[in-house]
Amino acid sequence: MEISMWQVWLILGLLLFLVDIFVAGGASGVLLVLALASVGGMLAALLGLDLAWQLFAASVAGLVSIPVVILLLRRLTKGATGSSVTDSRIASQEFEVVRQRDRLGVRVLGDFFPARTVDRTPVQEGQRVRVERFEGIVAIVTVLQAPGEKVSENN
Repeated sequence: MEISMWQVWLILGLLLFLVDIFVAGGASGVLLVLALASVGGMLAALLGLDLAWQLFAASVAGLVSIPVVILLLRRLTKGATGSSVTDSRIASQEFEVVRQRDRLGVRVLGDFFPARTVDRTPVQEGQRVRVERFEGIVAIVTVLQAPGEKVSENN
């Protein structure tokens, strides 16, 4: 049994599509663009064009599919700009406000994030806070304990 070039393009496109959805999480869309590009190569192969024209058709199809995939992903994630904290390593955890290069923020999982309170009051170094969500790279926090305030202990 001989495999035609259009079948190679089809298999490549299906594999890229499946990897994008199941392995890569489907969030980036890069592999989805490549899968759609392979459709262009497949169509060129079905028209009987040689490999150079198939690669050219795949390139054009990839370039055309980039804005389509971006619009699709934006529509699917509409309203998710202030996503909630669902990572169990962050949710319900307390963090201390620290100073790094003249900025106040929290260190979460080893990375520094500038902090802002939910009610937009300024944070102070040493405050104990809980991360509510992220807006871009800014951690939106709720103040749990002011600096210097003693933690009440139940005996």
